[in-house]
Amino acid sequence: MYVPQAFTMSAENAVDALQNIGAGYFVTEHHGQIDATFLPFFVHADDSPIRIWAHFAKANSHWKSALAAQQCLLIAHLADAYVSPSLYPSKQIDEKVVPTWNYVTVEVRGTLQPLDDLGEAQLLQMLTETHERASENPWAVAEAPADFIAAQRRAIVSVELVVSEITGKAKASQNRRAEDAAAVKSAFEEGSDAQRNIAQWMNSHDDPI
Repeated sequence: MYVPQAFTMSAENAVDALQNIGAGYFVTEHHGQIDATFLPFFVHADDSPIRIWAHFAKANSHWKSALAAQQCLLIAHLADAYVSPSLYPSKQIDEKVVPTWNYVTVEVRGTLQPLDDLGEAQLLQMLTETHERASENPWAVAEAPADFIAAQRRAIVSVELVVSEITGKAKASQNRRAEDAAAVKSAFEEGSDAQRNIAQWMNSHDDPI
């Protein structure tokens, strides 16, 4: 991924974004064939190297070529939004402005390997607990009949991505004048869901590098 210095995220911020994203595209190449599957994942950020757990549908043949591939690329996208030149106060000075796009994205590279039965059970529980946390009536795996869960598990293949590289890019108007960046953030705070997500990032990462 092309990352100008102004938009480079620290390793810590990239991992934090990855944990908040929760799903992304697992992309692999095998024998000249490129495949991609969108999967929810769980990040073991305290491990060294970092490990990411996910599961494929067994009916999706991508899992076979993915496990045979030499490398896996995970693309995880947090937020993005169009930036109009009309938002910039500096437009009134010389009109030397053009449209752009702000976004926060993370790329992870590593190797995939199968996840054992114990790991798979932990993965399903951790994914559920993570995403049910905000619910007023959170659901738990234990609520479903054990034989039903066992049957569901036979229909998936769980994998572990052993991470070798994480690259984060946060393009959030850092290359603009301070007044331009402030104007974008202010407008985005009152905008669409995507714009508010970018504004939230800008508010919580005044210095994203």
